[in-house]
Amino acid sequence: MTQKQLTHIVNHPSPQSDLTVRAGLAAASAWSIFLLVMSVLWGLGIVASPLAGSEEWTFTSMIAALPGPFAGLIIGSVSLLSFVGSAALLTATRLRQRLFDRGGARVLGVVVLAFAAVVTVMLTDTLLLAYLGYALSLQFPPIPAPVIWQGVMLLGPLLWIIVWAGAEKTSRRIHEDSHRHSTETVHVEDSAAGHRRADVDGTGRVGRSTSVTASAKIAVVVAVIVPGFYALTRVLWAVGIPFGLSEGLYDEGQRVGLWHSGLALALAAIGGILLTLGLIQRWGERLPTWLGPLGGKRVPITLATIPATIVSLAIFTGGVGLVRTIFSGTPEIFADSWWVTIGPTLLFPLWAVALGWATFAYRERRLAAEAGASGDV
Repeated sequence: MTQKQLTHIVNHPSPQSDLTVRAGLAAASAWSIFLLVMSVLWGLGIVASPLAGSEEWTFTSMIAALPGPFAGLIIGSVSLLSFVGSAALLTATRLRQRLFDRGGARVLGVVVLAFAAVVTVMLTDTLLLAYLGYALSLQFPPIPAPVIWQGVMLLGPLLWIIVWAGAEKTSRRIHEDSHRHSTETVHVEDSAAGHRRADVDGTGRVGRSTSVTASAKIAVVVAVIVPGFYALTRVLWAVGIPFGLSEGLYDEGQRVGLWHSGLALALAAIGGILLTLGLIQRWGERLPTWLGPLGGKRVPITLATIPATIVSLAIFTGGVGLVRTIFSGTPEIFADSWWVTIGPTLLFPLWAVALGWATFAYRERRLAAEAGASGDV
């Protein structure tokens, strides 16, 4: 095999990698077309829109304040941009290949992050987070249609994140293979000349740390403290300790069973805290030995990152909705024990960002470790 053929192989994605990205783009296209059609139907009034009105279980997002046709226009514009982008990448092979460049993957990541921010801030509110909390605490009330639409809205950003993850992983592999190949070529040429140079880390791999970074540790600390305080207060109230509450407010919550429901949510938050800690712990990469037959097995990267990404999106959209609802409400909302009842929810957007960064750092570290392991073979 010639030098040119080898270079072509290491600098192009494998068919499997390209198939994964194309599948994600096809799903994003389908989502875009569906939402584009629905936005037209909502805007024309042919189908009743779940995006406007102040009735119970309807959207309270930023877009809900707009008349139906304008809301439909905004959603249609977002859907159209998503469709144009996904269709162009699907049909133009050369353009899609640019995603597998280091620069192309970074640009895609910035665009996807902006897209996710627009969708979560503009088009969604607190409903999905509320029902996600109920589901995680094994409470399953009937799911109204607006909650389903919340999930549909967030499906688009999630699909684009999957596309970016596939492209970024492939670009990383191409970069490392290219570096390894060029280093091996240098070694062969230098050996023929009677000497040898040292590469970046002595193995032909791009030197990259696989240890937990300081920023990842800080992110995990933040992502633990915020839900930790929320869970602590709910547990105290459930066991009869009215921490931070007035006597009247505590008695009223006890009468309607609010604190027992809060206990279930607190237990779900505690479970989430344990999983968050796994993002910087050894047992987050390999299952602990006390799990019996499963002990010592490798934790698939996607098993950790996909659920964490979904939760991050839900927390962010719900957190922004909670902040907007709280500050657009009446001043009386801050009158009685507000710092302990609604205070923690003001930090939910920060929690979401911290969890998202910790998840990203976990993925980076795991991929770097796996690249190092394959380079040793």
